[in-house]
Amino acid sequence: MNNFNDSGPDSRGTEAGAGDGRPWNYALVFQMLGLAAFGSIWTWYSQKEIQKGKAQYDQDVNTMKSELEARYREMLKERSRTAAMLKLELDKEKQKVERYKQALEGEDDWYRRATGTLKYLEGQLMQRQHIYCSYTHLRDQRLEIQRNMLKAVREPLGRELGLESDLRDIFNRDTHCADLTNTDLKKNGSLMWVYLKYWQLQIDMQKRKRAEQKIATIST
Repeated sequence: MNNFNDSGPDSRGTEAGAGDGRPWNYALVFQMLGLAAFGSIWTWYSQKEIQKGKAQYDQDVNTMKSELEARYREMLKERSRTAAMLKLELDKEKQKVERYKQALEGEDDWYRRATGTLKYLEGQLMQRQHIYCSYTHLRDQRLEIQRNMLKAVREPLGRELGLESDLRDIFNRDTHCADLTNTDLKKNGSLMWVYLKYWQLQIDMQKRKRAEQKIATIST
């Protein structure tokens, strides 16, 4: 009997342990099922959020792309307008430079005619003074040369330079002659050479003044 009684508690203890294990195993199963369900829900939710995020990203990219394309088109338009304005300004400057050249060429023509007139007067004055200083030439020859010079300076160019009064002053006051054996026409006369230098300076000044006036007119 003692052996029977001794074995009894061990058997109950084993059964009690087995009975206590069954609820613990069910809880573990439920817990694992819950985790699996949560994992499925989380995976579905995560995929949905990922898709939502991807859609938002695609939308943002498309919006940014559209904005960049619009800015690029506007930039091209602005550059095109700027290029057109620059071309217009360049064309205006080219036309202005061309007018400058034409103005200066016109003044060069005036300068050539003025210096040509001056060269003619220099030759005639030397001849006139040579006759004045000569004992063999007639007075009428000198007067004829003087009349021709006065006629020449009454042309528009001569009037512009005011040469007639200067010539008359030379005719009346220049009596300088070199010695009787002189053959160099440039040694005769005194006042005439002063006037010739003055006329050349006057022509140079007039050329600059005329060019500046024309350029000022073109610039405005």
